Amino acid sequence: MWRATWKSLWARKLRLLMSTLAVVLGVAFVAGSFIFTDMLQGSFDSIVKGTVADVEVQPRDNAVNPSASGAGADGGNSGQDGGKAGSTGSGDGGEAAQTSTPTLKPEVVEKIRHLDGVTRVQGSVSATGVHAIGSDGRVIASFGPPQLGFSWYTLPAFGGQPGVVLKSGHAPTSDSEVVVDPQTLEKSGYRLGDRMRIITPDDGTITATVVGTATWGSGGSAGASYLFFSQHRAQELFIDGSDAFTGIGVQTSPDADRDEVARQVDDVIPKNFKATNGQTIADETSSQINDALQYVNTFLLIFAGISLVVAAFLILNTFSILVAQRSRELALYRAIGASRRQIRATVLVEALIVGLAGSALGVVAGVGVAYFIKYFMAVAGYDMGVSRLAVPLRAVVISLVVGVAVTIVAALMPAQRATKVPPVEAMTGSAVEKPQGLGDRAVAGVPMALFGLLAMVIGLWGHPGHNAVWAGVGMGLVTIGVAIASPLLGRPVVWLVGRLYRMLFGEVGRLAEKNSVRQPRRTAATASALMIGLTLVSLMTVFGASAKASVTDSVHESLRGDYLIGSQAGSQFPRSVADAAGRVDGVSAVHSMSTTLLVNVPADGSIPDIRNGVGDRDAYLVVGAMKPGDIDRIYPQKITSGRAFKAADELIVNQKVAEQKHLEVGDTVLGYSPSRQKLVQFTVVGLYDSGDGQSGADYWTSTSTLSPLGLDKKLSFVSVERAHGADPAQVKKGLEDATADTPLVSVMDVNEYADQQTSQVDQILVFIYALLGLSIVIAILGIVNTLGLSIIERTREIGLLRAIALKRREIRLMITLESVIISLLGATVGLILGVGFGAALQHLMADQGITVLSVPWGQLLAFLAAAAVVGVLAAVWPARRATRIDILKAVSSE
Repeated sequence: MWRATWKSLWARKLRLLMSTLAVVLGVAFVAGSFIFTDMLQGSFDSIVKGTVADVEVQPRDNAVNPSASGAGADGGNSGQDGGKAGSTGSGDGGEAAQTSTPTLKPEVVEKIRHLDGVTRVQGSVSATGVHAIGSDGRVIASFGPPQLGFSWYTLPAFGGQPGVVLKSGHAPTSDSEVVVDPQTLEKSGYRLGDRMRIITPDDGTITATVVGTATWGSGGSAGASYLFFSQHRAQELFIDGSDAFTGIGVQTSPDADRDEVARQVDDVIPKNFKATNGQTIADETSSQINDALQYVNTFLLIFAGISLVVAAFLILNTFSILVAQRSRELALYRAIGASRRQIRATVLVEALIVGLAGSALGVVAGVGVAYFIKYFMAVAGYDMGVSRLAVPLRAVVISLVVGVAVTIVAALMPAQRATKVPPVEAMTGSAVEKPQGLGDRAVAGVPMALFGLLAMVIGLWGHPGHNAVWAGVGMGLVTIGVAIASPLLGRPVVWLVGRLYRMLFGEVGRLAEKNSVRQPRRTAATASALMIGLTLVSLMTVFGASAKASVTDSVHESLRGDYLIGSQAGSQFPRSVADAAGRVDGVSAVHSMSTTLLVNVPADGSIPDIRNGVGDRDAYLVVGAMKPGDIDRIYPQKITSGRAFKAADELIVNQKVAEQKHLEVGDTVLGYSPSRQKLVQFTVVGLYDSGDGQSGADYWTSTSTLSPLGLDKKLSFVSVERAHGADPAQVKKGLEDATADTPLVSVMDVNEYADQQTSQVDQILVFIYALLGLSIVIAILGIVNTLGLSIIERTREIGLLRAIALKRREIRLMITLESVIISLLGATVGLILGVGFGAALQHLMADQGITVLSVPWGQLLAFLAAAAVVGVLAAVWPARRATRIDILKAVSSE
């Protein structure tokens, strides 16, 4: 029996190949998700191990979010920093004057050098927001990974591992030289010896000669950019030329207790710095990275699950084909003594072989999927710079288990059907599968869909708590119910298309309509595979269009002024940009803002212990600062209680936030700057409302409040007003010329700014479309399979049609029209569900800023047209096979 099973398996290679391909595609996504996240994890781990010394001395506010340089540290607007990435935001010199960055004097390094257990010590200078400019004049920047600058660093990393590793050329030996990481050099279009322009946080754009390439640790960068300068040059660029350091690395003797050394170092460094065991920093950073990667992996696995569900439809139809082809063969087995159990086992063994082969190939294909995801993210502006490849054991095991399980489950129904073939009937009748009606399952799907619709209504308007969960469960039930009931629910679509076919194609169109409903359950299963893909695509299309419309509306509601100046990477920029804009002809006013992050201090004045990190955003205050006269000139800010701030230390608070925090006019708010080691006391003098717009921050104070802390040197945003009668194009050209020395800064009008914000939505949608595209490909294979089965069952019928009237082209047209009906059925139902789900999702996200429902009907109709094209393409091979049937053999077949 097993030998017969094996021979039968090989007798139908093409069908099994298509089924195996479905498993490969579905499993490849599962394996690729695990491989990609493992690549990310490995790259981050190597960075962490290569950037942390045995004991690290960092600014104390780094403890808020301890992070090794390159592993995600980003100063941004909040002023946080990480590891050797330095601090360029809300910091204070402490030991060095005239700098907003916390620093350490050389004497501190000498004190540490003489402590017990210390074998070597080195001070470092570093900063975020250091961007290389490519040979094409564009900034080499990406969203997420930081752009970092360092002094040349020779201390070994934790446990004696390599720290900075020179890959080519030589170290920077003069102030005019720079060393960059290999990936940045490749992106820049430059080579060793070329002069490169570089944007610095405080000194604008400089030029340096590229003399080498270097990396931290084993060489990964996770998309970050590393630029190394001489120590003197780094001090000039990042800490106003002070003879000081932003951090210190300590190498301990092998037998030293690193925690004890850290405690000794803590005794000799300023209070705004902290010494930490490198192992602690590495563990905390790795934990944070792991938590973040879990979300990435879950996101990718959702799409993998979608592909597997769609693949299950194809596998089910494939084994239905095999059972139909082998009905005589299986009946003969029954006639000579094979039991039902053996017949079932025969089909399941074939499924097991297909599952194993497809899953194994899927793991191999998963490597390609992982690199595809990496490449696509890089194109979309999220270049993670991952180069380390490893296939984790869990990827292999989970992929094999999932692939085999899905294949076996999908084959159970055809296997059970194979046992019900009466031996005499199969040997004397035609070897085809009997027509199947709608069945109880189709009717049962309607109540399930209705129950899912009720759950959605409860989630959207019932307010039972966990609204998103109710709505999500409801969407799932509706999708499953519609898929089950699609033989019934799809009849109007088939009828409508059938009427059109009869008008356009006459008798051939009528035959195509009748053939498409001959096996309604199988046709519906095939259409459901495409339906799932189109449901998700149209859902994301509606939600994406709504998000873009909401962002555009929010931008127009939120921003004042004629032109906006901001950083392309979202980081802060020098105040000199606003000064230059104010000198442009045709500019009547310039309004600027800066932001900083302070620790929220309770009313008793006790400073929270942030050494071990605090993840709750309520623990911080994001404070915006502007001149008193600029209120309501950058963002909409209508004072609803009290008055606007006029003097230093006065604060206005968003009315909604004030209600949540129970703040009133006259209350005191305390904020603490860890790097400055200073407590700031604000008096709430007013509450404001932003209407339908956003105000950039919830707490606002005067710029003069932040000046003593050195936190007003950087700007986050600038709004420019054009003088009456001035030419808009000329004013914009003047602003662009005035900011030319800061390529990271962009000048836009409100519409351009809105387009820039919505372009990120487009990038995300393209990425999601690419991921969902795999399920569409699998669905197309399902259509091909279903048509192939139809041709096998109708061999004699097709022969008779050829014999009495129809030509080859008419047979080809009939098969193509059947394929188009299946495609349009799946697409139509999918689009209806997708629009409904998209509208529901927009309603759920209204409180998150997605306030406008936008349905892009043109794009959805394009999807419907594309589905028809898919139907035509899917019919090419089955139609060709149908036209090549030998008429005499077909007519005489049983």
